[in-house]
Amino acid sequence: MSLDEKKKKKRAAILEAAVKTYSENGFAETTISAIAKEAGVSFGSVFTYFATKEALFEAAILEPLEEIKPYFIEIEERYRGTPMEMIKAMIDCQLDVFARNKDFLRLTQQVLARPERYPVLFADLSNFVDVFVERVYPIIEKGQEQGDFYEGSPVLMAQSYISLLNGLRLTFIDDHTKLIWSNMKIQALRLYGPVTEGWE
Repeated sequence: MSLDEKKKKKRAAILEAAVKTYSENGFAETTISAIAKEAGVSFGSVFTYFATKEALFEAAILEPLEEIKPYFIEIEERYRGTPMEMIKAMIDCQLDVFARNKDFLRLTQQVLARPERYPVLFADLSNFVDVFVERVYPIIEKGQEQGDFYEGSPVLMAQSYISLLNGLRLTFIDDHTKLIWSNMKIQALRLYGPVTEGWE
């Protein structure tokens, strides 16, 4: 392994430990020592990669967000078929992403709950939701025209769906392989249109 690869691996371990530790204890209660211990690195190593505790917290929000963005933003590129097929494929993928990112999602809840404390991070998360709504809007509208989805505001449907995803990760702390996650895909689909058959 090259020196560059070792540095990337160490930085990733610190970031992962930060997401976990911040999500469990909050920003104020989390110490750099605790993050270093969780990551298996020295206290000083953390500051080699992140200048301050605040910078590490920001990275713990923004970097994982960049990783999950494509699943929510590249809707027409990733999910194919009729509007109903696209929404089903989207839900299938996105619920899996949310189920597997428990620590990160618990961490984002801290930011969403305190916009006055984290105005910049809150704006980034809010923008992420806005872009998702903008991208999914035409698919919902087309599904409504075809009679597959409920009549009503596509914006409200998309926002309700995002709210469901956020709530699910807070409500169900089970492992992502549990049956509840598969069952919730049906509930998520019901936000868009009547479902007469089970998830296929």
